[in-house]
Amino acid sequence: MKLFLIRHGQSEANLSLCYAGQTDSKLTELGRQQAVDVRPILSNIKFDRVYSSDLSRALETQKLALPAYTAETTPLLREFAVGSLAGKPFIKLESDPALVSVRKRDYTPFGGENADMVYDRLRQFLSGLEENPCENVAAFVHNGIMLTMLRVAIGTDFDYGATRSGNCAVHVFDYDGKTWRLLSWNYMKPV
Repeated sequence: MKLFLIRHGQSEANLSLCYAGQTDSKLTELGRQQAVDVRPILSNIKFDRVYSSDLSRALETQKLALPAYTAETTPLLREFAVGSLAGKPFIKLESDPALVSVRKRDYTPFGGENADMVYDRLRQFLSGLEENPCENVAAFVHNGIMLTMLRVAIGTDFDYGATRSGNCAVHVFDYDGKTWRLLSWNYMKPV
């Protein structure tokens, strides 16, 4: 089974360089165009299932990128909950040495989630796929879910701050019945 993870287009929070977390942040005009631009990359793939985070930026990206499909929405694919940091500029926060937990994707001091909590949430979603495998699945998600899926595939933790996923980036993972592995980071052609 191949899992195509597609990050949402540019959101208002992305544009303003603020944490959005699980708050609703609409797509910008550029974000809507990015979603349309990713359509040709996905159009030659027959998806057996399409999922989306239930946050509007992911769902709107899905509707623009794969208009022939209706996504099943799930909160399991939401971005990290960042608690009281939602809406705050991330550049200032990440440069503050007192906020080490933020750089390690641990928002629990602010009422949010940490990397292990998101990992467990994503594993719950993946378990559902593993129990009912098919050929191709698309899921419209967020940067934190993309990076957490990379952690699932490589089997170890890593520096979340050193790896980024651009808006509307497509990453492909494969499930062989036992393990997940990364097939393509920034997918652009058939795998």
